[in-house]
Amino acid sequence: MEAREAKEAQVAAWLKKIFGDHPIPQYEVNPRTTEILYHLSERNRARDRDVHLVIEDLKQKASEYESEGAALSQRHGRFSVSSVTSRTVGETSRTKTTDYTFEEKIRVLFRFNAESISCSSEN
Repeated sequence: MEAREAKEAQVAAWLKKIFGDHPIPQYEVNPRTTEILYHLSERNRARDRDVHLVIEDLKQKASEYESEGAALSQRHGRFSVSSVTSRTVGETSRTKTTDYTFEEKIRVLFRFNAESISCSSEN
């Protein structure tokens, strides 16, 4: 009984986080719906963690590319990635992984990659 109550509490907290200021839709609280929503919350948490790791990795790569670009710019005097990289890194650093859907997070990642690729192909 205690495990079910813990799952119900976790589901309620997850739904509150997902819906934010909007009202949580009514649903029948029974063992089956609780179990389904519990598994969804676990998958959502794992997905958020994975996306957060990808975002952090991309930020680190962007920083490394910016450093390499600055070094190349000093050596060759005509290569600069700072404008695109700074804007993109700033945009990703404002991203709160819990406030966006999976699709929105992936769009940010693809936009970040596209800008990084177009920037690196300019040299």
